[in-house]
Amino acid sequence: MVDKHQALKVMNAAHAVYLATMSAGGPRVRALVNLRLRWRYRGPSRTARTDDFTVYLATSRASDKIAEITADPRISVYYSRPLLFRGVMLCGKAEVLDDPDLKRALWSEDWRVYWPDGAGNPDYVVIRLKPSEIRGWWGSKPFTIEAP
Repeated sequence: MVDKHQALKVMNAAHAVYLATMSAGGPRVRALVNLRLRWRYRGPSRTARTDDFTVYLATSRASDKIAEITADPRISVYYSRPLLFRGVMLCGKAEVLDDPDLKRALWSEDWRVYWPDGAGNPDYVVIRLKPSEIRGWWGSKPFTIEAP
């Protein structure tokens, strides 16, 4: 049986996180940076690596993602380690946050290409998911973990 710590380990090591939203034309999936990656996002990972499965994603307020979440906040994210045949899917209602302290805590200097004036840019927002459903695959077996 897969436990919480094993699932978090997959989330903390996946190179990308896949976000699914609903658009007027149907579901949309895209890859985003995994802020849990300690070797890639040393500062942000201190905030993003939660033990309660909370997910943080950084994006542009003007993006389709935000328009879709505003219309329908139900989202799903997926973390995978394909060579190990492991994946974790989390579902629930997304929140779009503009909290300055949170934005600073999750900020990566690499993002100045998108937001040249830094974490205070009003176009930079954070998506937070506190999942209501956690499930996935471990080898050839599905698993479910009770959401906090």
